[in-house]
Amino acid sequence: MFLRGIALFGLLSLIHPVPEKVLLDGSAQPCADVKATTSGVPGVHVYAFNAKKVPAIRKSLYVLDTLEWENGDPDAMRAASREYDRLLLQVRKARTLGYATSNGNGDFEITVTQTDSVLVFGEAKWPGEPFYYSAKVVGATGQEEVRVVLLMCNQQLL
Repeated sequence: MFLRGIALFGLLSLIHPVPEKVLLDGSAQPCADVKATTSGVPGVHVYAFNAKKVPAIRKSLYVLDTLEWENGDPDAMRAASREYDRLLLQVRKARTLGYATSNGNGDFEITVTQTDSVLVFGEAKWPGEPFYYSAKVVGATGQEEVRVVLLMCNQQLL
């Protein structure tokens, strides 16, 4: 019975081969009511990482998410600024699975190898905003395409 199951699995993989690569089809959107917005955020630098291999980036994102800098506390704002600078340094040092810049409509596409957990991180400079980023972890196995929406916020990680 076990060998029959293996043979069946082998036959099915010939009929429905698992794709080697996965397309991350994404859009960088403003944090305002996304459904009411027809255009995305252009010029967002979007990076894809193997989430398991970038613990320093995940740690910085967690620290930024837990700091209470939105209330205007100067110490918390300084700490958040230092952590954001540290985050960007880690992002630029880490090995990526892929990279893209969002187009005029906020859309981006990154092709990655099959990976259990992909950390998609987007950042941009935005006038008057201290931090303008978003991150999301998605699974990229067993499918040809994964939809990713990055909500570009200045105050918190979503």
